[in-house]
Amino acid sequence: MNASPPASIALRNVVKRFGRNLVLDGLSLEVPAARRMALIGSAASGKTVLLKCILGLYPIEGGEIEIEGIKTDALRGAARDEMLNRFGVVFQRSALFDSLKVWQNIAFKRMTSGRAKASDLRDVAIAKLRQVGMKPETADLFPASLSGGMQKRVALARALMDQPDILLLDDPTAGLDPILTRVINELIARLAEETGATVLAVTSDMVAMRRDYPAAAMLHDGRILWQGAVSDIGHAGNPYLDQLVNGRAAGPIQMRLRTYA
Repeated sequence: MNASPPASIALRNVVKRFGRNLVLDGLSLEVPAARRMALIGSAASGKTVLLKCILGLYPIEGGEIEIEGIKTDALRGAARDEMLNRFGVVFQRSALFDSLKVWQNIAFKRMTSGRAKASDLRDVAIAKLRQVGMKPETADLFPASLSGGMQKRVALARALMDQPDILLLDDPTAGLDPILTRVINELIARLAEETGATVLAVTSDMVAMRRDYPAAAMLHDGRILWQGAVSDIGHAGNPYLDQLVNGRAAGPIQMRLRTYA
């Protein structure tokens, strides 16, 4: 029997602190290649911190992170850049540059490298806009003139610019109405299927998570408390998961304040 392929993303016993505040406490998580997984958890549970640790934006104090079997937490220089090129990222609130046109936002990474003509980059950016269902004339607009849903699509187009193997999405539907939420999540699913990308997406929308993602992992108290198929949530027998998914005020999860940067 052939050995199964390595997990596209693997975190083992990862520890992350900010001063005395322990955010990730020996966290372990595996996201198999070409799988879409939602990352859920209560407010200030460390979901964004986890994504930034995967990217190496936050150094970890313990454990290890692997991408396709390669340990990445100690990579430096060109090796780290090569690893980062495998990722497409959608940050919270889209994080578009207000002073740049849409096509410049999408092509920003390549523009800063100085290795391509602006006209060529604009053409590629327009192709990415088409991929997320937007018209070419959007390319010369500024982000401020776009609706929230359009900004989310532009952010997705930017994440897809270099045909990434892995998409990390930080609440890509936050602030959108239920219709736009479904449109964006269906778009993410279609793009993942077309490209074969692995997707790890933070979400606080439990209805959309159960409808639009085949797998989920719950982060609580610095650890993955539950991970599995979304279809198994209803009979998981986990009181923390049940409280979060069903939005119950009473339960083992207590309100907390964010105390890290």
